[in-house]
Amino acid sequence: MPKNKEVQPKRGVEVHADLYNRVVKQTKIRSLRLLENRFEIKPEALVHSSEEWKKSVDFKIIDVSVKDPGGLYGIVEFSLICKEARRHVLSCRSNYLVHYTVDGGCDVEAGETFIDRVGRIAVYPYFRSTVASLTSEAGITMPPLPVISMAPRSLDSAASLRSESS
Repeated sequence: MPKNKEVQPKRGVEVHADLYNRVVKQTKIRSLRLLENRFEIKPEALVHSSEEWKKSVDFKIIDVSVKDPGGLYGIVEFSLICKEARRHVLSCRSNYLVHYTVDGGCDVEAGETFIDRVGRIAVYPYFRSTVASLTSEAGITMPPLPVISMAPRSLDSAASLRSESS
């Protein structure tokens, strides 16, 4: 599986809801593994309170692969950057391999959407734990990273979710 190819879900290509929902119903997680981690802290981070830092968490899909029979693999990356004023004082970047089995298989577009939505939610607690462990070992007291959810972003999308589930 290629490692350096960044894949972003094709925002212009919509996956049919019935196809995606079938994939969701027929998918089971097989494994989740840390592939790579890079943690860096600057000495000035030890002097100032982490409560003053601006934190940003980013997610991207590195690769998605659909293999027969019914294998769905995704390499995803979470990264955290903490800044004090304009200076980066702490960063953490972790790549994970998430492997699902899909009864009946799926196409690449549905697999990318699944990894973007469900894979993100599956991997994020592991990233939060990695950050908590590494900052603790570095002697930094930092509150846990916030949780993420896939809540609708607008009242219109919430209404469409409600009508689809009826």
